[in-house]
Amino acid sequence: MSKPWAPQNLEETQMMNFYMDESGNTGDIAATSSKLEFGGQPVFSLAAIGIPNEESLGQALITLRRKHNVQATEIKLSKIIKRKPEFALEAIELLTKSDFPFFVEVVDKRYQLAVSITNGFVWPPYFNTAESQKTVWLKNIFADYIYYKVPDHVLYEFVRCLHEPSNEKIGAYFDLLRDSVLADVHEVAQALCQQVEESKDDFRLMIEREGDRAHLRFLPGPDIGKRAQVVWMLPNFSSFTNIYARMNLCLSGELEGCRIFHDEQAHFDEIIAEAKSQVEGADMASMTFTPPHADYNFEQMADLFFKTSPESTGIQLADIVAGLSMRWYQAHMQQHTDTEILDMAMDRLLCSSNRSRGIGINVVGPHEMARQLFGIAGY
Repeated sequence: MSKPWAPQNLEETQMMNFYMDESGNTGDIAATSSKLEFGGQPVFSLAAIGIPNEESLGQALITLRRKHNVQATEIKLSKIIKRKPEFALEAIELLTKSDFPFFVEVVDKRYQLAVSITNGFVWPPYFNTAESQKTVWLKNIFADYIYYKVPDHVLYEFVRCLHEPSNEKIGAYFDLLRDSVLADVHEVAQALCQQVEESKDDFRLMIEREGDRAHLRFLPGPDIGKRAQVVWMLPNFSSFTNIYARMNLCLSGELEGCRIFHDEQAHFDEIIAEAKSQVEGADMASMTFTPPHADYNFEQMADLFFKTSPESTGIQLADIVAGLSMRWYQAHMQQHTDTEILDMAMDRLLCSSNRSRGIGINVVGPHEMARQLFGIAGY
């Protein structure tokens, strides 16, 4: 039996449109309080699906709405997940049975803090060896340790450094981070202490070179929002760029003519557009390491548009994928017991993944959590 919106030829596949939506977004991670609750949304997800024929998808979703008596014309997972879970599962089946690509980024916000601390204070990109698979592996070990072992108040002090950055604050944070793990005899803790001391020496050298601006070398690069506000750690930025690079890999670089329709962003559309521009202009020739399962060498570019969810069934389906992915990670992170529907949905997605083409779910979280999740799904 033919699929309702299957591509007819290679050209149609390469000219497909991608629809994107997010879940769990409260903006800048650095806006969290000292409790590190991230506005009650500790997990962020961004999903994109590739569909060359949105009209046919719309008809399929209309049929599905009638079957499950879903009255709303705009499908939002937050409104149907508890009352109509089977609808959400069948919507996922519509996607997976179509054989079209989907790309999901799931970001544990506490882990993104740990990664930023690792990149700035444990293994900053100055006076060090070139990036490689080995250095990335070591950074992941340090980030995992910080995620699990470093106290909340130490993580939050890093956030405070972002709000009032200065050489004095950064210097003091090196000491605070080191002292928080100094008593731990574990080899990772001791290696972390040694790295922090070496990085602080790098910081002293940078002060000699750059004076009062040296601290900026050890903090994540900020973005500027629509109201001229400084945005330090927006998970949308890195999630979008990695999904875009995964699209590039999936289509073997043939992005010309493709369009990305992102759900309307009242505050961050300009930052997302800037993320697209930056990754397209990256000098890959100078890179010694690139992430796997993605292609950051852009020879062709897709066009980016912002569109409201009610206007697009593709975005509505992306909302379901993003929302289920976010809830799946968060439910297991918080050790909920009633995860059957979420596990079933993720199992369908994971069984339709293809790492060699960048298709599937990428978890930006500690290794143990990712291993647990993919183990539950049998992947």
